[in-house]
Amino acid sequence: MAYYFEWDDIALRNFSKFCLEQSLEEQEHAVKLMKFQNLRGGRIILKDIKKLKQDEWGNGLEVMKRALCLEKDVNQ
Repeated sequence: MAYYFEWDDIALRNFSKFCLEQSLEEQEHAVKLMKFQNLRGGRIILKDIKKLKQDEWGNGLEVMKRALCLEKDVNQ
C-alpha cells in the first residue's frame, strides 16, 4: 500500500508515509514476539504470507477501510 501512493499518477505522499510507518511498526511487533518466544524456549514456525488480491487502492478512504480490515484480521 505504501508504495502504491508514491506512484506519479497517485502522489499521496502522506498516505504513503502512514502506510509505511504502520508496516514498520507491525514488523517491529513480529520481531519482539519472536525474540520473546526464543527467550522462553519456544519454537518459531513461520507461515507463508499471501499476496493480497488487490494491487491498486483507489483513494485514501479505501486504503483506511482496508487497513482497518487487515488490523482486525491480525487481532483475531
